[in-house]
Amino acid sequence: MVNKKILGSGIIFASLIGTMIGIAIYNNYLNLFGAEGNRTITDSLGREVKIPSAEAIDKIVGTNPGCLRLLIYMEAYDLICGVEEIEKISQTSIGRPYLYANPELADLPSIGPQFGGDPELILGQDPDVVFMTYGTIEEANTLQEQTGIPVVALGYGLNFGDLQLDYFYDSLDLLGEILGKEDRATELKEYINGLIDDLDTRTKDILPGDKTWIYVGGIGHQGTHGIASTDCQYEPLKYIHGNNTASLIEGCDGHAFIDTETLFQWEDNNQLEYILVDGGGYDLCMQDLQNDSAGGAGDLDCIQAEPPRAIMTLPYNYYTTNLGTVLADAYYLGKQFFPSEFSDVNYTDGKIYDDIYQELVGKGVYDDMENDFHGGFHNITRSEINPP
Repeated sequence: MVNKKILGSGIIFASLIGTMIGIAIYNNYLNLFGAEGNRTITDSLGREVKIPSAEAIDKIVGTNPGCLRLLIYMEAYDLICGVEEIEKISQTSIGRPYLYANPELADLPSIGPQFGGDPELILGQDPDVVFMTYGTIEEANTLQEQTGIPVVALGYGLNFGDLQLDYFYDSLDLLGEILGKEDRATELKEYINGLIDDLDTRTKDILPGDKTWIYVGGIGHQGTHGIASTDCQYEPLKYIHGNNTASLIEGCDGHAFIDTETLFQWEDNNQLEYILVDGGGYDLCMQDLQNDSAGGAGDLDCIQAEPPRAIMTLPYNYYTTNLGTVLADAYYLGKQFFPSEFSDVNYTDGKIYDDIYQELVGKGVYDDMENDFHGGFHNITRSEINPP
């Protein structure tokens, strides 16, 4: 007869082993009998992450700047089960076309504050995969350990706000593989490359002497700023081979602050002929341009001209780069500065801009951008600078 103590111990031991195996399987540590749904991918940080099969992924969330945007670009709307609090506040949704196009996202449960969410709130929505941008290996591992949910890192580029297409395309491909949306990733890349190639073809052979020197002010950088805030690598000008005055700043490869005296020096050297005002810094820029006393930004020849040689463009850095707005800006500036090269493009009622937004976020939302940013693309008038 089997000793009851031995039998009882065996049952307890077997139960313990069964529980441990169950936990291991739940956390993807084991793939018992080749169970469907477990596969290993390498994310943008080089981490190996075990995730369910595409068919088994029913719910996802995205954390950190631009992650939700990537999920929308990939047409994964129906899988998103929660959003960071910043995506739910109407004032902070301004300037993000993916939220204009998909307002229902604001009704989803909160997964915590911006820049990473909250592990408990994420766990409360029980997603199958958590996606993260702008995170470190340690941060991704920690969130995965805290929630027991696979965390996959995605990338926009090496630096915050600096979109590098290679990294961006790799993230689209990774999302395509994980979600079974490879065709959408290919479609997006081909569409974006087509626009960039079109802009390049139209402008690459324009002679330097036929190009206007353009200074961009009002660039957002950890907040809103006025005319002194600029970008040496302003993407829309880069795509049309424009002359960016700020590129003359030695050693600059991104955002920079300059002083007003530098603007006058550039103008004296015929290296500043037009000013672009980024819509995000519009109000502060108008305040700067109202100062027409000697040495004030309003005393620049381009601002004193009638009409002023100043243009408003749409801001594209809201919770990192909105690529659709970058491309819309580029087409608008192409029309303004190289009209003959862009004469065949349909701009009527924002057509080209809405086409871009439609492809990327699912809806033409130029009207929303226009309503929230001082009438959208336009030549700045004297009455804007000096209201009656």
